[in-house]
Amino acid sequence: MKWFYNRIYRKQKGFTLVELMVVIIILAVLTGIAIPSYLALRDRARIQATRSEMQNIATAIGVYEADTDGFPVAATMALMIPIIEPTYMLDVPVNDAWGNPYTYVGTAATYTLASTGGGTAITITDGAFVGE
Repeated sequence: MKWFYNRIYRKQKGFTLVELMVVIIILAVLTGIAIPSYLALRDRARIQATRSEMQNIATAIGVYEADTDGFPVAATMALMIPIIEPTYMLDVPVNDAWGNPYTYVGTAATYTLASTGGGTAITITDGAFVGE
């Protein structure tokens, strides 16, 4: 009778291999679903951050144009920054959300500000996004 009691009421410690494998498979499936969603959300957030920064730069350029009756004349972003900083915008961002530099080409009559980060070209010409 004692062997029957020990067999029924013994304390089992640990998990079986099947239980561990089921948990690992469930975690793998959930990870397989979550990672692509996370990457897509991260890319959309970077696009929005870049568009927002570019809109802020375009606003500063617009205020400069209202004061001087012309856009900043510069062939690169590095040459344009000293023209609008710090009077029209403090800390003009040089790089987009992906770490790539913004490109700026401007004459007194027109300008183009662009970002090519993330494989998506975002361009502002004379204060308006191109392609909208």
